Amino acid sequence: MKKKFILLIVTVFAVAAGGFLFLFLSGAFLMPVTGQIPKEAYREGQRTFYRREEYGAWERGALSELPAQDINMGLDIRSYDISGFDLADQGDLLTAVTFDSATVFPDDLPDGFDPGEIMENGKNPGLGIRTLHEKGITGEGVNIAIVDQALNPDHVEYADQVMGYELLHCCDTAAQMHGSAVTSIAVGKNCGVAPDAKVYYIASTFGRYGAGGMKMNLNYMADSIDRILEINTLLPKEDKIRVISISRGFSVEKGADEVRAAIERAKDAGVFVITTSTEDNYGFSLMGLGKELMTDPDDISSYGPGHFWSEYFYEGEMADASYMLLVPMDGRTYASWNSTDGYEFAASGGLSWSVPWMAGLYALCLQVDEDLTPELFIQKAFETGTVKPVEYQGGTYELGTIIDPAALIEELGQQKN
Repeated sequence: MKKKFILLIVTVFAVAAGGFLFLFLSGAFLMPVTGQIPKEAYREGQRTFYRREEYGAWERGALSELPAQDINMGLDIRSYDISGFDLADQGDLLTAVTFDSATVFPDDLPDGFDPGEIMENGKNPGLGIRTLHEKGITGEGVNIAIVDQALNPDHVEYADQVMGYELLHCCDTAAQMHGSAVTSIAVGKNCGVAPDAKVYYIASTFGRYGAGGMKMNLNYMADSIDRILEINTLLPKEDKIRVISISRGFSVEKGADEVRAAIERAKDAGVFVITTSTEDNYGFSLMGLGKELMTDPDDISSYGPGHFWSEYFYEGEMADASYMLLVPMDGRTYASWNSTDGYEFAASGGLSWSVPWMAGLYALCLQVDEDLTPELFIQKAFETGTVKPVEYQGGTYELGTIIDPAALIEELGQQKN
């Protein structure tokens, strides 16, 4: 029963908390668009966009009162002017803040709450990833694919990394928040896990809009996986896509079985498909770690269960460490969708942030061992990871397995040699 329960939680919160609603900013557009890049462009290794999405500054203005806490984004003050408020005694409120580079803060802030420092701290992917970068392990030579919402093509975090951009049943008519976030977490120059990996991007909407709202159809997710496998047949041998990042879960929705089947086809083709429902196809549960605003992202002691699922964990409703693999999630900074150089910070994240983080780590590992398989990666991730005791309200809980990137890559390197 525990495994079924965790699957339900993962599927729901990957969208609600993880992506801050996958449909966020999509609007009720009724005409999905599919547009593919010519085969010759892929064969010749050209950087090609089927179309370039529009984006622009988010004009939200000054607030006369602070917004209510949002279930997904906490205190959402992105692009607002809140300079007229005295927040010196609002430290508890700000522990769940989401803000961006355009937020105008007041002078009166709680001691230790420095928006600039928090933003910079959140850019660090954590768990020693930057130390690996210093050693030259950056994902260079590895290609990944991302399936998500429409992407701002010009952000400095990843503009040079995107090799191909096409649409498959996409209802977005402009850049969306979610795409920029996941792309920068995977390959961003300042906040990405694999800053030298290249990206092939498919913008897609997993359903259709009608008078009653959005009706999910995960056949479009399966189609996206198959399209990436088709693209792979066109790419030169040295440029094959090795991992797909899709920040979406599935269980019993329309098309879920087709997604499972598409993932099996990808496995047969040597491509790792990372979603928020890894249980069915890969036998482990991907979960996200919690972290407070200014704690050290590289220190494992900074982490606990992710904010959105910690209550279930402490109440004993979550699965045990035998098949949970945890990576950073909360307290992350990522590229904004509405500018070329702005950022957003979210105190509480969700599994949508964990998926591209894992895809980026797999890219680092592929740089070390080009023959790596998803099965070996998963095995070694558990063997080299850490199960950490966590103290909470007088009790001790086993949290893990927390991934250890340095130990994992060292193990893979030794095995390769």
